Amino acid sequence: MKRIVLFTCVLASLAAVLPAGGRRAAGNVEGKINVVTTIFPPYDFVRAIAGDKAAITMLLPPGAESHSFEPTPQDIIKVQNCDVFIYVGGESDAWVETILESMDTSRMEIITLMDCVEVVEEVIVEGMQDEEGHEHGHEEFTIDDVEDRPLSDFSGNWKTSVPYLKDGSVDAYFEHAAEDLGMTPADVKVMYINMMRTDYPAFAVTSASIIIDGVSARAVYKGFTLVEGDHGVSPWYRYETDGTAGVPKYWVFNDHGHEAGRQEEEIAHIHALYGDESFDAIFAIEDWAAMYFDASATADDILAAMTHHGEEHEGEEHEHEHEEEVEYDEHVWTSPRNAKLIVRKIADVLKLRDAANAAEYERNTSAYLEKLTELDALFQALVNGALRKTFIFGDRFPFRYFADAYGLSYFAAFPGCSTETEASAATIAFLINKVRAERIPVVFHIELSNEKIADTICEETGARKLLLHAVHNVSKRDFDQGANYYDLMSRNVENLRSALY
Repeated sequence: MKRIVLFTCVLASLAAVLPAGGRRAAGNVEGKINVVTTIFPPYDFVRAIAGDKAAITMLLPPGAESHSFEPTPQDIIKVQNCDVFIYVGGESDAWVETILESMDTSRMEIITLMDCVEVVEEVIVEGMQDEEGHEHGHEEFTIDDVEDRPLSDFSGNWKTSVPYLKDGSVDAYFEHAAEDLGMTPADVKVMYINMMRTDYPAFAVTSASIIIDGVSARAVYKGFTLVEGDHGVSPWYRYETDGTAGVPKYWVFNDHGHEAGRQEEEIAHIHALYGDESFDAIFAIEDWAAMYFDASATADDILAAMTHHGEEHEGEEHEHEHEEEVEYDEHVWTSPRNAKLIVRKIADVLKLRDAANAAEYERNTSAYLEKLTELDALFQALVNGALRKTFIFGDRFPFRYFADAYGLSYFAAFPGCSTETEASAATIAFLINKVRAERIPVVFHIELSNEKIADTICEETGARKLLLHAVHNVSKRDFDQGANYYDLMSRNVENLRSALY
């Protein structure tokens, strides 16, 4: 609403400047066709097509943030006076519609990038934080909510749930879960038995020790790790024993809570994982979440606890179900295949508007399309031979069209048009765990980013930080040095190779 009010005031002030009819003389340089674009990609495409035959203006200053851009009165005059105006057509430049409605555009050719290609919806993938700060697939809490927990929080005599999973005591739960999982009850049962596997049918925890078969080992608290699971992010608490033979050295516990002092409450069950190598080695094991119940628990207690736990998570999922207005991804140029469609459209409009130079425009366009075809082939060959098909962004993700074009999957902190720069602990934990689990060697950031999220992930995982340039805008230095779409995307080839090989 503030933008609409602003534009109304600006346009009112411009009425005193512009002559009747709302349009000044074009003011072209030496009779050149006057083209105005909002952002860098179409600006660069026009340069490649028209060369020195056009006077080209880019409204977004080099180095500026495109998603929060607001035009000045001078910008609006430039649009008013141009022969061809090119903009994206998405939510981030909704201001364009407001100013165009106030103008006589009958002598202006208007190109919307999103009308040149087949657009796709903006998608919030697993682990990604949306504009409202919600992490999809996450329990919504921050690292500041998690308190350290002494070993005494898990005091008790614990027994494994595996015998009850095997003997039919909880088959009713498997039947219930099968419908939600799209599996047969028998398959769900096998899955749970494997997931809850353990070498220790029972153990005890005191305020200072872990005891197995009468062998007691002193244990000390070693902090917590946020881990992404099927029902979101949760803290797992780490304890290291003194190395007594017969008791694993490293233990991690989770009871679906994160407050200290939970020994005052009844804990239905805990998850306990262990090993002798390291905490990282424990977390690296997939599909393992051994479940233990109080030694006095009956088969009915265990069935009730599992059923209640499952219903809680179903409720969480239903709470998040709501209808949302469809928003389309704006970053259509990040796929070279889309870039070719956009270039073809721009060329056709320029030839129509400036017939005297149409032959030169067509020659330049043909040469440029060949370069984009070569670029597309480089990316396709790279992906065809890749060892992995997933890449990670510690940043916004403006590469949806690129990923779709080459069959790549991705995980990122934010969707492409997000204005957020600070991710929650849960989002960062998800990405850290994903990098570790899939042994991803590179974490990407985009241009003009503060790179803080990527830095954090790399510090925790040892991954390399690299730039994957979305060419949404360029720095002032790059602009002055003649940076262009083709060269920037070509540099992406080698950086992507480092991530996929």
